[in-house]
Amino acid sequence: MYDLIVIGTGPAGYTAALYGARYNLDVLQIGEMPGGLISEAPDVCNYPGFKSIRGMQLANRMEEQVKDLGIEVVYDEVESIEGEDQRFEVKATRESYRSKKVILATGQERRRLGLEREGELTGRGVSYCATCDAPLHKGNKVGVVGGGDAALASALLLSEHAEKVYILYRQDEFFRPEPIRVKEIGQRENIGPVFGVNVEELLGEEKLEAVRLDNSETLELNGLFIEIGSTPNSELAEDMGIEVTENGYIKTDEERRTSVPGVYAAGDVIDSPLKQVVTAAGQAAEAASTAYEELKEQEVR
Repeated sequence: MYDLIVIGTGPAGYTAALYGARYNLDVLQIGEMPGGLISEAPDVCNYPGFKSIRGMQLANRMEEQVKDLGIEVVYDEVESIEGEDQRFEVKATRESYRSKKVILATGQERRRLGLEREGELTGRGVSYCATCDAPLHKGNKVGVVGGGDAALASALLLSEHAEKVYILYRQDEFFRPEPIRVKEIGQRENIGPVFGVNVEELLGEEKLEAVRLDNSETLELNGLFIEIGSTPNSELAEDMGIEVTENGYIKTDEERRTSVPGVYAAGDVIDSPLKQVVTAAGQAAEAASTAYEELKEQEVR
């Protein structure tokens, strides 16, 4: 019987495991792959302590840190979580584990265009995070795929670095945008919306050099930011009856409790406006602290 099982091996998962160990809890961490989405980032330039670090390198350092504390890290897929507070059973593909508390740090998946070579060119011009990669495109020509608020916010951020930003959207107008964002887009001379188009092909050898649109035009670009939404990995939470938003993100209180006692959540899977490594780490520290405090209270009883 573990004190705490952390599900997820991204920044939130590693931080939760780290804080659990610092509280002298018996911790098990389970995840499918080291690093989660951060492992796909070519360079992380906005995490304190590093001027620049490759995403996979940052993930590896986090993994080393938790293992140095004696935390057991298992790479496996969790299929279900059953039971109740103080008596959870976490069933993975190869084995089942028991725990008093559970932290869900399962992250989210970026929606992809599904184009040939999209995976190959990710980190070589293709990106899913303007906040992470905008500074890498100083003086470049870039495109943003999407027409919602996230796409417009990314375009505005990119316009502070890039020479030219094209917003490529399949509809004839933006999708339910905030009026202030539309106004700001119109005021930026280096932002050009292109409506009624889809990206059909990614062009370039070692890195992205251009995109072909379905109107037969070819647009020379150094970067393409895909902002067509994300899908939270919240299936485990929903199967447990944990309350989620209409988009599937886990609802938590300020101390990262979910609606099911003994289960906490942190990182990209929760209902939080900013999806960054630094915010995921902070939320995970809060979740581990709350789990520890509640374990102490229950021991006293």
